[in-house]
Amino acid sequence: MTPPRVLILLDVDGVLNPVAQHPRLVLSPARALLVQRLAALGDIVWATTWSPTHTFHLTRDLELPSATEGIAFPRDLHVDPRAPAPTPKLHWIARWLARQDEPPTAVVWIDDLLRPDAVDWAAAQPYPTLLVHPEPRVGLAPEHLDAVTAFVAAL
Repeated sequence: MTPPRVLILLDVDGVLNPVAQHPRLVLSPARALLVQRLAALGDIVWATTWSPTHTFHLTRDLELPSATEGIAFPRDLHVDPRAPAPTPKLHWIARWLARQDEPPTAVVWIDDLLRPDAVDWAAAQPYPTLLVHPEPRVGLAPEHLDAVTAFVAAL
């Protein structure tokens, strides 16, 4: 039996960096541990507007696999006419997933900016999809890891 291929799409600002006003990420050891535990549940994919250079360093600092991927978003994401949906990353996430050679068993999308259009999109996917919406001033918390753990265990 093939092991499940769970993709965990992970934002940075508002999720790992709860104080989005600061361009520098100060990752607490507790939050770093949450990310490492997420990585044990599936493949982390950076779903952030941070540059590949920044996510490369973040991948290294969190001791994630060097092959950790990232989804490319336009620099002007929030005003891009190709992404008219209220959830700015939705168009690009859907496009990236559609281009995968091997479809995932399940997807977890963790982002502080998920709107009703993302909920509708998740419900329409051919594979189980969990949306995790941290409070941007708090960021990723243990209860979010618990939700992802339960979701993956139910696959």
